[in-house]
Amino acid sequence: MYDLTFLRNPQLKSGFEDILNQELTGQGESFYVDVNAGSDSSDGKSWGRPFKTLTVAIAASNANIASGAKGWAARNRIYFKGDNNEAHKETLTTLPSKCDVIGVGSYDHKPYPVLIGNHVIGAGAYMGTRFINVGFRKLAAGGAIFTVPTTTSGLKFIGCVFDGSDTIVATYGLVATAVEQLEIVDCKFIGAFSTAAISIGTGESNGLLIKGNFIQSGATGVLINAGMTCTVRGGYIVENVFNVVTLTVNDAAGKTVIGDNRGRTAAAKEIATVLVAGTGMAYNNFFGNATGWGVYPAVAAITE
Repeated sequence: MYDLTFLRNPQLKSGFEDILNQELTGQGESFYVDVNAGSDSSDGKSWGRPFKTLTVAIAASNANIASGAKGWAARNRIYFKGDNNEAHKETLTTLPSKCDVIGVGSYDHKPYPVLIGNHVIGAGAYMGTRFINVGFRKLAAGGAIFTVPTTTSGLKFIGCVFDGSDTIVATYGLVATAVEQLEIVDCKFIGAFSTAAISIGTGESNGLLIKGNFIQSGATGVLINAGMTCTVRGGYIVENVFNVVTLTVNDAAGKTVIGDNRGRTAAAKEIATVLVAGTGMAYNNFFGNATGWGVYPAVAAITE
């Protein structure tokens, strides 16, 4: 038996929990961003000395990861708190490699911060970034909220919100081109996106996972370019809820498994106007419209 009576001492217990947390997170560094009270001349190492912008925190985290052998296999954390408006927008052009960006605090009634901008990530080998509980909102002029290039891999959005609603709606929520192991899980896409909530471009998208999201769009829900490939690892669009005007999923490449999705579309109920999938790649999808609902693809006997 292990003697754990020392945990009754609050200070020892706190220290033990800190050590355990470091072990579980790979002993990475933590950085803090407070849009309202922070300063980019701080070191960003605590809520008492937070950075003001996420861009500066990303640069600090990447420098830490690349500084030596200790950081190469580590994983950092950036805690982001903010309720900035468009006058104080921040547009991301880089990502933090091997780092979780964790949204904390509130933006008005929303239990998450909101980062306002049309983010276009530039060239660079960004690996393993995860955004958790972060809200993204477009600029008033419209456009795509988040655009990611081919050199990114292992990017994940978990429990995030992409808000494209406004007088001028966003064209896209997320545009990702040849991003391997991209995962979009438990997110919300809000607004009548004029082209698609999610767009997957030409190139290798091995390990694509779009799961458990609420996807609203004024046009298509998920749009997959005909040139998208999943040569090594399959792609999956599963367990999502759609509220769209045209196609729920338009997989022009026919490469992803599409199953257990639900929702409605304003389109006619024929499969060609509700769901486009590769032959034998879809199963158990239920969609409705003003005239009824149906299973896509239709249930049929499998011949031996």
